[in-house]
Amino acid sequence: MKQIFTIIMLLIAVSCQNKPDSNSRSKAPSEADLIEMNRSLITRDRMEITDFISKSDIPFTETGTGLWYNVITEGTGDKVAMGDNVTFDYECTLINGERCYSGSQTIRVGYADAGSGVTEGLQMMTKGSDYLFIIPPYLAYGHTGDGDMIPGRAILLYRIRIKEIN
Repeated sequence: MKQIFTIIMLLIAVSCQNKPDSNSRSKAPSEADLIEMNRSLITRDRMEITDFISKSDIPFTETGTGLWYNVITEGTGDKVAMGDNVTFDYECTLINGERCYSGSQTIRVGYADAGSGVTEGLQMMTKGSDYLFIIPPYLAYGHTGDGDMIPGRAILLYRIRIKEIN
């Protein structure tokens, strides 16, 4: 009797092991699936940006990467280049107007964790320039945000004023 009880307990234990569900999708999405998902997100972001622009009285120009900009004041001198140390004032908000960050900072362009949208935008500017940028998530903080003030998938508005270029 003890042997039968032991065998039954072993069978129950073996049958309760954690096995994958045969109906679940266990493989990773294909490259084509990921490309289509990204295309869909970029299209949605672009629609939100163009809707924002159509409701504002600010004319924006789009670059080939999807960065949007408006020149408030054009500065003088040479444009910012990779490797330059740039001091600038900035204000960062979400597209809905919620303020994230502001202040002054100095960075070495291309070597700081400034995001590719800010890096691209800085290289359009000269000393004394004052620009407004709309930066889509894929040129900013992407799917994750910054873990503090900027949520994942956020479209950002940056106003940047160049003070010094060294």
